[in-house]
Amino acid sequence: MVASIVSAALLQDNGKNSISRGEKPKISPILKKELIMRTFTGKSSACMAEEFLQKYRDKLTLRIDLDEFRNCTFVGIVLRPLPNGMYAPLYYFASGDSGHTNLQSIKELFNSEAIRFVNLPLEVKGALGDEPSRDWNPIGRISTVTTSRDITTRRGDKVTVYNKMGVDFWVAEARMGYYYYVYISHEAKVPNERDFPTDFKVAVKEVRERATILNPPRERAYFGVGSFKPEGSGSSSEPTITWGLNVGVDTTGLPNAGAGFSETYTKGLRFKWYTDDIDANRDIEFEFYDLERKEQFGSSPAWGRVFITHPVVVPFVKKGTPFHMVEMKLRAEATFVYEETVATCGSFGCWVSHPRQAVNAPPIEFTVEMYPWFINQK
Repeated sequence: MVASIVSAALLQDNGKNSISRGEKPKISPILKKELIMRTFTGKSSACMAEEFLQKYRDKLTLRIDLDEFRNCTFVGIVLRPLPNGMYAPLYYFASGDSGHTNLQSIKELFNSEAIRFVNLPLEVKGALGDEPSRDWNPIGRISTVTTSRDITTRRGDKVTVYNKMGVDFWVAEARMGYYYYVYISHEAKVPNERDFPTDFKVAVKEVRERATILNPPRERAYFGVGSFKPEGSGSSSEPTITWGLNVGVDTTGLPNAGAGFSETYTKGLRFKWYTDDIDANRDIEFEFYDLERKEQFGSSPAWGRVFITHPVVVPFVKKGTPFHMVEMKLRAEATFVYEETVATCGSFGCWVSHPRQAVNAPPIEFTVEMYPWFINQK
């Protein structure tokens, strides 16, 4: 286990963790203006992180069950103090699936995430649809859960594809309750074309995200309705597109929903998208499919292009709900397609074929609990 307590000033200066691996964690009282940072490594990192968080549980604006992340070998936690003594947490996860096997590089990535998180403004303005502009408060972030799938080529080369998910959480008070702004970052990643093995190529075929509200009773918490509720389907002939919830929404200070290929300057890329209310106002699924590159004659998969989506969901909870809390399950899936050039010879001569196969990376799924502890305690 690696552990440290650092000040915001130290993070903003260099983002370095000054505690060595063999040093025991320091015991320090919880001060109102103290930024707390911990890192845990090894197969028991999630278990150790869960144990550490127990004493802060009733002070967190965003809770997760760390047992759902037990496959991670690195867990980083930042607890950002709020004016009333509560904490907005950053949860950072890494493992062998993340593609970073060097502990030092993982720490540097975590420190970069921590700097970004502690520098977020504690309040920003934003309006949803025809709703009035409100003050939105960040209540936490999860970054970045990753799963991977190895593909072994006929030549014996190993190619790895990745399914990555992170989420930012915001809350604003309304007359009848609280709106939550859940901003999902989902990335399906493949190697660049120049890094493909000989006679092999791979592309993202489809990505899906799903958000499900778990709060009982049903009438207390649900997805926001009106002009900012996702619905329908569409297509894009451009590399990127703003779509869904944020159409006509003034999100000054809030991140915008969108989807597209990572290389936005590349022409000829296109995709389709579809949103579906699995259970109206409780369960929403996003699907991006037919990710392809337009060619002179027809089209092909978008070989070597990373596809990123940023769907947004807006849960609403009535003020009569205990603790004004929303409990939600989030899921991210990615399907890939790969093609190999195969030379075959028989009694009638030799020929070349290009068989394609589809594979899925392991899905990512976890449950979060969101609490606006500080809204009425400023």
